[in-house]
Amino acid sequence: MPLLGPNIPQLQAKRDVAGLVRALQSKDVRTRCDALRALGELREPRAFPILRDCLLAETTTTPEKIQAAEALGQLGDTSAIDALFLASEQNLTLEEREIDAVRMIPDKTYRPEFYVNRIATDEYNLRVAIAHALAQLGGEHAIEKLFQMLAAEDGAMASATQAAIKDAITVALERGNAAYASLVRAQLAHPSATVREHAAHCLRAFPDTESVDALLDVARNEHEVFSVRAAAFVTLGQIGDARALTTLEELLDSSNPNVVREAKQCLFTIRQRLNLPVIRF
Repeated sequence: MPLLGPNIPQLQAKRDVAGLVRALQSKDVRTRCDALRALGELREPRAFPILRDCLLAETTTTPEKIQAAEALGQLGDTSAIDALFLASEQNLTLEEREIDAVRMIPDKTYRPEFYVNRIATDEYNLRVAIAHALAQLGGEHAIEKLFQMLAAEDGAMASATQAAIKDAITVALERGNAAYASLVRAQLAHPSATVREHAAHCLRAFPDTESVDALLDVARNEHEVFSVRAAAFVTLGQIGDARALTTLEELLDSSNPNVVREAKQCLFTIRQRLNLPVIRF
């Protein structure tokens, strides 16, 4: 914080929302970030439009956007869900545009990969903050948007970002209830194999009859990519429902050796969980 700048801790202690908003006009990025953080920690409803606009403004720096996203998650206003998702979409587009730009400029001090890594890291940090904020807000709408984020993710650090989004989905589901089960099962029909695979893993939190049946449908679907079928086998083993045994035994006759291997492992796991005699196939 600059020597003569606004005293953010003092403004926060006094719950001086107006003073914190004025601090957002500071020329110092750190001061602006501190003011955004303070607004989030105060959980002041009046700060919502300010935080939303900061997150979506093209002129806002990435550190400020990150702080605004985190603050919106703390605020607890579910009206922020659509704004957070829109910011994620904007961020993906901006990352692609910035990376294309640095690759088109021939004379640079460093190799293009240096600039690409810096851009990708900044944008990764923002999308992770957005995912965490959505998980913090929770609810069906937030979970739907997280699955959409997972499907859309194709940035330079896609694998790491997808892992963070998956973690956020898990957190959001843990804070929910059985009502989310149908929402997750619906993702098994999503066009994205990444989403279908993660949905299959997520169903371990909802070991009801409908989930077992849905997972068995995936396991025996010869048109499904193997990674999704493998996730279904793993989750069926974790649930340990005896009703899965017959279908799994039938899958031992599959012409796909990978399916046979996963079916054997799943049978072994379920029989162990149910204290049934373990058959060596």
